[in-house]
Amino acid sequence: RDASTDDIANVLFGLQALYDDRFQQLVESFECILKLENTIASKDKEQKEMEEVKKKVEKAEAKAKKEKKEAAEKKKQEKLQKQIKSKEKSISSEKKQIEKLQSQLEKGKLKGTLSPVDIQKKEDKIAKGQMKIMKEQEKLKKLNRKL
Repeated sequence: RDASTDDIANVLFGLQALYDDRFQQLVESFECILKLENTIASKDKEQKEMEEVKKKVEKAEAKAKKEKKEAAEKKKQEKLQKQIKSKEKSISSEKKQIEKLQSQLEKGKLKGTLSPVDIQKKEDKIAKGQMKIMKEQEKLKKLNRKL
């Protein structure tokens, strides 16, 4: 082949231009890959941060739920205490009522002012009060078991 030095130089310049373009494309591809890796790394970091935030939120929710449960349990205990005191008071007042009826019955019998019907009515009231006391005591036992 008869190629002049100008032709050879032109071919070499052409090849150099082609390789320069390829090298430039390679550098651009490499830079693009680096950017993608940085984007992926930042997304992974964001995802980890989101997971950490999610865990913190879940812990806070669990703590709030536990506190709410404890508050409900405390309220339940207080309610039971209140009911127990109420039952004890009811039993006490019923015992006083029975004592009062028994003393009236005894006085009436001693004085002779009560008819047999009145005596029977007072005895029935006393028996009814004693039954009520027994029921209240059973309820009190149940409440104490719950406590």
